[in-house]
Amino acid sequence: MTSRLDLRPIIKTKEFEKSTDEEKFQTLTLRPILKLQNDLLLGLFKNYITESKIMYYSLSPENKVLFIENSLQKNIVLKNKLIGVTLGMLTIEELAVYSADTNLYNKRIMSLLIERIRSQISLLV
Repeated sequence: MTSRLDLRPIIKTKEFEKSTDEEKFQTLTLRPILKLQNDLLLGLFKNYITESKIMYYSLSPENKVLFIENSLQKNIVLKNKLIGVTLGMLTIEELAVYSADTNLYNKRIMSLLIERIRSQISLLV
């Protein structure tokens, strides 16, 4: 059986000499998980757009960006779904690291998700 680690894409990174443990965890664990889960994350956000009954597709590009940011920051149900998709790909060891400071890592996950979805706004059709 393939392990979760084997499924993750390899992302080229800079040296980690001056990085904090949190930055290393973000780069080595969270970013590859979000890249792996990209299609699912975008699909969940598309479903949210449909369910929200907001005329997203008629918004200006600037307002689409604001809608994405506000939705991911303020909608707790959506936020928890997307964090859950991310956490589901952690190993037990990584879960222990995450559990040591859930608030910090949740903020990092959401920041990465906002940037990821914003950068793929053209795919939200």
